[in-house]
Amino acid sequence: MKKVWMMLAAVVSSLMTSVSGFSLCAVAYAVEAPKPAKAVKVVQTAGRDNLGRFAPDFARYNDDILFGEVWSANDKLSLRDRSMITVAALMGMGVIDSSLKYHIQNAKKNGVTKEEMVQMITQLSFYTGWPKGWAVFNMAKEVYADPAANGK
Repeated sequence: MKKVWMMLAAVVSSLMTSVSGFSLCAVAYAVEAPKPAKAVKVVQTAGRDNLGRFAPDFARYNDDILFGEVWSANDKLSLRDRSMITVAALMGMGVIDSSLKYHIQNAKKNGVTKEEMVQMITQLSFYTGWPKGWAVFNMAKEVYADPAANGK
């Protein structure tokens, strides 16, 4: 079984070490996640739609490799877990733009509850910076406010 919170702690610790130059001693409680179901193919066309003519190789890497292969290996790590790790990584790096909002929407679609998102952002805020927490909370509040516009 996977220990999701240990993975999240490792990701954040690694990001903080690379950003700040200081090593963090991450303490995490192991939470056993349910075993992922059969793999679901993830289809993404944003790369080709937005950069296909300008940067065709990058578009292909985005659509075919990142989403087509990495995100589609969800029989090994669930889409829900991948979403939580991705939101944590983007927040840790300070990527507070439309890509983070997209991944918060994706996390919601993949089963991350509002309560889990709130707890995750709160926890990360202590390690990544309070202003980042405020910025991410504003995005998450928008995503989780309108069920019709954002999935569940």
